[in-house]
Amino acid sequence: MGIKQIPINKFIKWLESRGLIYIRTSASHDHYNYPEGHSKQLTRCITVRTKDKDVPQFHIHTNLKTLGISKAEFEQEIKNF
Repeated sequence: MGIKQIPINKFIKWLESRGLIYIRTSASHDHYNYPEGHSKQLTRCITVRTKDKDVPQFHIHTNLKTLGISKAEFEQEIKNF
């Protein structure tokens, strides 16, 4: 079964539980990254359009790839939110 779109608030809570923090807003997109000095650093920020009700499937897949997290791991973790 593939990952389905999920509510934006649920996705943001999951990002924060993984240690990512809000960095900035550009237009209608919020950007998240690990804090400075964290052992992990991303090559690009995780971008979320908070104006939308749900995070589309494609954006979830792209963000998981950026984070280096498998779909199975994500599906297991997101159940808790």
